[in-house]
Amino acid sequence: MNYFQGFHTQFVFISFFILMVGCTQEKALESSLVIDAVILEVKDGRMLVAEDVTSSEYAEISNKTIQELDEERISLIYLSYDKLADVKVGDEVRIWIDGGLDHSYPAQGLAIKVEWKEE
Repeated sequence: MNYFQGFHTQFVFISFFILMVGCTQEKALESSLVIDAVILEVKDGRMLVAEDVTSSEYAEISNKTIQELDEERISLIYLSYDKLADVKVGDEVRIWIDGGLDHSYPAQGLAIKVEWKEE
């Protein structure tokens, strides 16, 4: 009988832990900034994205410098992301950004989720 009580206590604790972790991740996604973008560059542990640019517009801007894109008022953001191996230049994506962005140009932030748009 004692064995069953120990198992029951562990089961309740593990269930509570899983519930808390799941809710925490959902809250982080709900409170994050969400943008649509195209990936322009992946290097040095981060990706450079152009906000509100489609994959068809990507060909027009892919060879331009950051200064040229700034003159055209294209919003650029450097994002750190722990799964950079999954993304590639030219991908059209929706990105969840943790916290906010700094005010530099290009802006900088932390991506917590990347979802590929269907073409």
